[in-house]
Amino acid sequence: MILLDVILSMMEPADDEADLVAKAKAGDRDAFGELVRRYQKRVYRVARRMCRTDEDAWDVTQDTFVRAMKAMPGFDTRYRFFTWIYRIATNLSINLSEKRRRRSEVEFDEEYGAEGEQCVEDTAASQASASELADAIRKAVERLSPPLRSVFVLRVDQELSYSEIAETLGIALGTVMSRLSRARSEVRKSVEHLMES
Repeated sequence: MILLDVILSMMEPADDEADLVAKAKAGDRDAFGELVRRYQKRVYRVARRMCRTDEDAWDVTQDTFVRAMKAMPGFDTRYRFFTWIYRIATNLSINLSEKRRRRSEVEFDEEYGAEGEQCVEDTAASQASASELADAIRKAVERLSPPLRSVFVLRVDQELSYSEIAETLGIALGTVMSRLSRARSEVRKSVEHLMES
């Protein structure tokens, strides 16, 4: 009996979400609002890791949910809502990153400095602190190309499985694995001088 209660309690969130999705598809704005509440922070985190600024990340997050609300009546319930919403957010983030790159805009930000202009002193006698290493990793991730960054963020930050990433981005599982391998390699190369003893 206890096992049945545990199984039923594990199923409730999925059933609850399926019910919310069905209601949202039918035009229930409150149900869609609840889906936004559940996923807004996670979508923002994906967008923030993909975009260079908080402002861009908030724009992508808002645009993601606006587009999702408009497309909700056509949502295919065979797919999971969170992979669908992540796909929208990731695609919008990639589009924004590519637009910025094409315009050759250089973002200056007090927190990050001029992108590509900062150098980390590499002295054999010094070891990077954990915060320095974390900052270097963050910068290395920001320098990844949008396709590599999206896979890296969904795997490392959001902890999606390879198959969930493939579904979210609409790419083959092998592509996920190769992009993730390349992304990890590029990040590792960017910070390896900080990890030397």
